[in-house]
Amino acid sequence: MVAGVPDQLWLVESFLNSVDVESDQDDLDSLARFRRWLRHHGQPAAAASATGADLVLARELRAGLREQLYAHGHGITPDWSAVDALAARVPLRTRFAGGEVGLAPAAAGVAGMLGEVLASIALAGRDGTWRRLKLCRERTCQVVFYDRSKNASRCWCSMAVCGNRNKTRAYRSRLRDV
Repeated sequence: MVAGVPDQLWLVESFLNSVDVESDQDDLDSLARFRRWLRHHGQPAAAASATGADLVLARELRAGLREQLYAHGHGITPDWSAVDALAARVPLRTRFAGGEVGLAPAAAGVAGMLGEVLASIALAGRDGTWRRLKLCRERTCQVVFYDRSKNASRCWCSMAVCGNRNKTRAYRSRLRDV
């Protein structure tokens, strides 16, 4: 588990961070790497059955969700229509277990893993934690992080790294303008 992110959003954050903008590494750039990512995230059945079509759906869904985080972080009203169309291809069901009501994947394999991601997002939207999942504003980073600040106002994944880069850049720009 990544420090700071609630358990129910761990898979969501990890899925959205399966691309590293800074190093240009993408765990969804090939079927082999996608299968490795699935195995590493406790999804051996999904890894064994993953197809090229599953990979395309996973990439498109990740891109759409990252766009939503970008819009949210930049004060843009997000357009959910593309994500909604992709989510329609991932079956979910209502679950009643242990006295709790929830959502669960209604399929196995990659659709099941994506169902877990979407169910977590739906529940996080309901309890208010989805708005705390953010995309770092530093253009060379863009890592997804969970904002635990009191007023949910963080815009960088790390003040020590990305925040410092941004503030140093702004400071140097101000010096040039003088």
